[in-house]
Amino acid sequence: MKTLAIIDIGSNSIRLVLVRIGPEGNYKIVHDIKESARLAKDFCPERIIKPQRADMAVRIMRMFRNLCEAVQPDEVIVVATDAVRRALNRDELLRRIKEETGFEVRVLSGREEAFYDYLGVANSMNIEDALLMDIGGGSTEIIWVKNKQAVEMTSIAFGAINLTQLYELNQKSSHNDEEALKRNLWESFDKISWLKNANSPVLVGIGGSFRNIGRIDRRLKKYPLDLPHNYQFGVEDLRQIHHDIKSKPLKQRQRVKGLSRDRADIILGATTMVSTLLDYCDIRKLCISGYGLREGIMYEYLNHHSDPECDVLDWSISNNIKNYSLDYRHATTVYRHTWSLYQQLQELSSTEEDFSRIVKTAAMLHDCGIVINYYQQNQHILYTMLNLEINGLTHRELVLSAFIAAYHDKKTPVQISNFSPLLSSVDLPAIREVGVLLRLARSLDRSMSGIIEDLYVDIRGDDVIIKTSSTTDAQLEIYDALQHFDEFKRVFKKNLFII
Repeated sequence: MKTLAIIDIGSNSIRLVLVRIGPEGNYKIVHDIKESARLAKDFCPERIIKPQRADMAVRIMRMFRNLCEAVQPDEVIVVATDAVRRALNRDELLRRIKEETGFEVRVLSGREEAFYDYLGVANSMNIEDALLMDIGGGSTEIIWVKNKQAVEMTSIAFGAINLTQLYELNQKSSHNDEEALKRNLWESFDKISWLKNANSPVLVGIGGSFRNIGRIDRRLKKYPLDLPHNYQFGVEDLRQIHHDIKSKPLKQRQRVKGLSRDRADIILGATTMVSTLLDYCDIRKLCISGYGLREGIMYEYLNHHSDPECDVLDWSISNNIKNYSLDYRHATTVYRHTWSLYQQLQELSSTEEDFSRIVKTAAMLHDCGIVINYYQQNQHILYTMLNLEINGLTHRELVLSAFIAAYHDKKTPVQISNFSPLLSSVDLPAIREVGVLLRLARSLDRSMSGIIEDLYVDIRGDDVIIKTSSTTDAQLEIYDALQHFDEFKRVFKKNLFII
């Protein structure tokens, strides 16, 4: 077991993330500390980090050094971004940090910062074509992703802090100020030669400003999940938030549900940038990424290369199985049987959307309830799956997977009404159908030894006959599976036979 510490000296805040790395390359973030330094405040036009800001940064770094001395991580990676990168007095700050903490700071270029943002997103979301945007305190990174590859990237010298200061956005803004800012942003976007051609269906937002925007929207909609990562909403939702915020003075902004008090004074700069970029590129959909630069650095460290994983969901499932010591062979066997039954019984199914990732997730992680308690594991599956940090699924797919894995004979998931608008009563038949098949598959590997190799389904009128192919006596598995006879008949309106 190893521990990696990543410290990110940003223009707005300084963060330390501790990552526990298992013997098989699995990882788990176990600590995340953020302290506000506002290095980009009063930075322009002199490009000088003010003494009080530098003192604050050094104090925070001493705190982080003390934490590292207590935790004893195997390696510490320290990076700095825009404010330090552009500061004329950066060498003095880096020297003080080195002398007072011992940390060597790697100052990232704008392109390196953008690339790590890309790695963080590409390893945690299923994105084919998208525009990525990371709004920092003093700069903004924009990355064009096409066919999962970062084809273009840039960093522009506008961020939430310096825009707030330049256009006095910390209080209620005037129409003229907003129009001047939008013209300035539009001109800056015009200077990015490839941006007009970046025809992307979605804008993926990275960083604290985007996470706050997403949280505001979730609170407004009373969204059932408090998950920032992969949260999706529309352009009109963003515009409504922007309009609401710009009409409020600072004290009223601080009372906006979902908006952090320490970001209330700079959030209008962020919403203006987002709104303008959406108009510039004619993008209609937004998605929030909870992963960014720090996670990109982590993934590069874990994988020993800078290429994203081929299948985000597979990697995420494997990571969870390793983290929580679940039985991988049993999980894969149950998944194989569930998927086989699902495909062969398709003519009886009510599912119309693509359930491939949903079935895989539910089957591979169906045992996750034992993380809390073996004897009441079925009671804990739903909550556990919704909080396992499973990447590569939409929120709807995640909730469907959790309900299917948690489905138990004669125990209809009554909480489905709590997950509107992600689920509705019309999803219940599909949950029951796949849930029963998962229970059958689990029983058909009751000994957790994989003795049943294949399943062959024969539908004859009112009967469904499942023929098993096994290497040895599978009576235990067949007996256990037949306990689901009544539930199978109730769901599929067919008699079940297993031979």
